[in-house]
Amino acid sequence: RPSLTAFFLYLLATCCLLACQSPKKTAYFQTIQRDTILQNTVTKNFELKIKPGDQLTITIASASPELSGLYNTAVGGEAGAGGYLVDKDGNIQLYKLGNIKAAGLSRAGLKEKLLQELAPYLKDPVVTVRFANHRVTVLGEVGNPGVIALNADQITVLEAIGQSGDLTENAKRETVLVIRQNGAGKEFRHLNLLDHSVFTSPYFYLQNEDVVYVEPEPKKESLKTQQTISYIISGISILSLILSRIR
Repeated sequence: RPSLTAFFLYLLATCCLLACQSPKKTAYFQTIQRDTILQNTVTKNFELKIKPGDQLTITIASASPELSGLYNTAVGGEAGAGGYLVDKDGNIQLYKLGNIKAAGLSRAGLKEKLLQELAPYLKDPVVTVRFANHRVTVLGEVGNPGVIALNADQITVLEAIGQSGDLTENAKRETVLVIRQNGAGKEFRHLNLLDHSVFTSPYFYLQNEDVVYVEPEPKKESLKTQQTISYIISGISILSLILSRIR
């Protein structure tokens, strides 16, 4: 029955073409012209202020290591394993210095304050201040969803996605959702990673406790269905071909 065999082979070829269609373009920033310069992009000009509940990693060094080492251990039972916990009044406690007001200062501001306070006790002190409990969460269609620790004030959405293993093939790149807590409640903003406008968005730089959610493409399941149908018809056509040759 060559006609039946030819019919099944035709169906097989059609379904294979449908199932093997090239996926949609997954390149980022498709609207950027080649070798160009974007104007008015968002810049990192935001210094996060320390607040009660923040945990700070403070490292102090000087020309006298045995003395500076005393300042690298939090006192007063207010610090966890990660460093100095800013108490409800906005203070941290340091050896010799007692309570130091940290809330309302940036990391750079607290560093300068500590340098001034330490000057009578340490020779040529060097101070570094980092956030120990700041984080962003990346969920959805990425290689490795999870929580990313922030040592600096901010991280870009691209850096967060990169640290999460990049977007999967099924990721919906046009509507990457950023969820941010502010004084009025939660903000929900969408970023289009196919468009260069992402570089001008105030949500391009993520902040502490931001959540990034990447939706899956709605056609994900239909592609699987097409592939399943093609496999079934492929099996039927092969069986038909075998039967026709037996007869």
